[in-house]
Amino acid sequence: MCQSYRKPCACGQKTSEIFFGKMVLDEAAVREVYCPQCSGTVEVDKASMVQDNGWLLELDTDVLRVFAPRMNMNPDEVTADKVFDEEYVTWVGFSPEDNVLRNQEREDIARRVGADKKAHFEALKTWAIDREKRFVEEGWRKARSKQPAGTA
Repeated sequence: MCQSYRKPCACGQKTSEIFFGKMVLDEAAVREVYCPQCSGTVEVDKASMVQDNGWLLELDTDVLRVFAPRMNMNPDEVTADKVFDEEYVTWVGFSPEDNVLRNQEREDIARRVGADKKAHFEALKTWAIDREKRFVEEGWRKARSKQPAGTA
């Protein structure tokens, strides 16, 4: 079973939720998370850090190298970007705080439409399409990677 992990950013103002897909890595692979407010104080290391819309996710390259063969990667060529983009360590949802935001938005829809099941279904369908477009427009890495070829 895949797992997720909640980790506060370095300054403690925000909390990210990280997903470990494909049952290879766990929280030992995560060194630090930096929100947009604290990421500006950090020197970016391309080998160990993923940049995503102002957020930085710092991974432990020693752990990544150990598990590289299980991810079908060469230990000498493994990078945080590859691990993130192939969803071994990534956000739950499209952004670090998406899981919480998504639940709040669904609750808002349920309150707004009440018991009307058809209206609820239609509202959820529209919301899902619009939110994915919004994440793409905002520049979130996972949203961009989910776009069909030839769109952007």
